[in-house]
Formats: sequence, structure tokens, C-alpha cells
Amino acid sequence: MSIQGFFFDLYGTLLIYGDMKQAWNDWLTAFYDLLKAQGLNSSRTSFSQACDGFFSAPAPAGRQDHLTELERRIQRLCATLDHQPDTGSLRDIADQIAAAWQSHVSIDPEAMPVLRDLKRRSKTVGLVSNFDHPPHVRRILSENGWATVFDTVIISSEVSVKKPDPAIFALALKRTGINATDAIYVGDTHDDVAGAVAAGIQPVFITRTDNPTDARALDFVHAGSQPDGVQSGFLKNEVTIVKNLKQILALAG
Repeated sequence: MSIQGFFFDLYGTLLIYGDMKQAWNDWLTAFYDLLKAQGLNSSRTSFSQACDGFFSAPAPAGRQDHLTELERRIQRLCATLDHQPDTGSLRDIADQIAAAWQSHVSIDPEAMPVLRDLKRRSKTVGLVSNFDHPPHVRRILSENGWATVFDTVIISSEVSVKKPDPAIFALALKRTGINATDAIYVGDTHDDVAGAVAAGIQPVFITRTDNPTDARALDFVHAGSQPDGVQSGFLKNEVTIVKNLKQILALAG
């Protein structure tokens, strides 16, 4: 049976990481300068130390304030620094620091041709991404003409569940009417593979030789800290490994 549903991760899969050391430096600079302009009373070094592991810490609870997860993380960080941010500016701060980081992430040149080819073959195409500031992802999709390419777009912070929880994959299947046995999920991390397997979806692991998954892409670490290494040894025989997106088309039948 040919595959009917092709679901993709975004960062590290359709988008390629560049110089992530510089990306996080730009993120920190933008973040610090924005808060400093609001009266933050903290040195850059102290601020950098406070930001260590900013994204790997458990997400702040609550959605009733209508803030994105990133905005709530910003609020929590400010509280630890005894700084009261301007609530009305949280969206702008979140947008700007996400954009500073994004400037070092590029679109895989094969992404759009592959997505269009799948659509031409009448395949269902979906996006399932862990990201804590959905407006940024929606903006990236719109600016690059991807908004109409996907039959469904699921962003973890919008649905309150994230990979590797199989529930986020189940939601993608439900929204598109695709059976798990008729779908694949293309990703670049352990969570992508583990979540897809748990949901009964065939995992496809993309590992570019010139751009391997790097833990430094996923979180800010203070100078001198070492990010956790990428987990290895999780690939099994049933996991399809590809070196580029074009190889996905061979699975389309």
C-alpha cells in the first residue's frame, strides 16, 4: 500500500540550521537589549546565566492569560530577575527574539519542490512542529508561501501537547482522516522518531551529513556550559533513514 499521508517536522527538517552559536548570541543580545530598554537592572552576564536552559525548563502553567508559551517563559525569567516587564510588549519581545534566532535558519532548497510534488500526486501533507510561539511559525509559513501547502498545521503550543507525545500525531491523523498505517513522519530528532513510533506511524529520519542535528540548535546555553549531546542509538531497522528531502519522494509510490 502506498503512503497517503506525509507529515513533516519543521526545524531541522524543512528548515536547516546554520551557525547556531551566533543565532543564540543574537537571540540573547536582542532579548537583553529589549528588556534593558524597559529598565532591566541586570548585567549581561547575569542575564545570560539566568537564560541558561531557557527552553528546556518545564513550560509555565496556564493558558488563560492568552499568552503564548514563549511569552510566559519571558514573564517567568523576568520574575527571577526582579523585573516587571511591560505586559503589552511581551508579544513584540517574543517576536523579535524569535526573529533574531530565525535569521540563522534557512529553508532547505528541496523543501518546496518536494512538498509540491507530493501535492501533485494527491498526497496529504501536514506539518507537526514543537514550537512555543505559534505566531512566529505562522508568519514563517505565510512569508514563504507555505500557508496553503499543508493540509494541516499543528504547533505544539497551540494544542497543549508536544512531541514525543503520540497525541500530537494522533491529532494530525484525525484532522486529515489518514490512518496511521498509511502515513509517515519525517523528522530529525529522537523525539520525532519516538513519537511517530508510539503513534503507529512509520518514522523517517533525515540526517544530513553537512548539517547534523545539533543539541546547540535547540536551547540557549550560557558561555562555558555544554549542551546535552544528541541522543544516539535509537535508530532501529524499521526506521527509514534519508540524507535529503528528495529521497522522500521514493516513498510516495
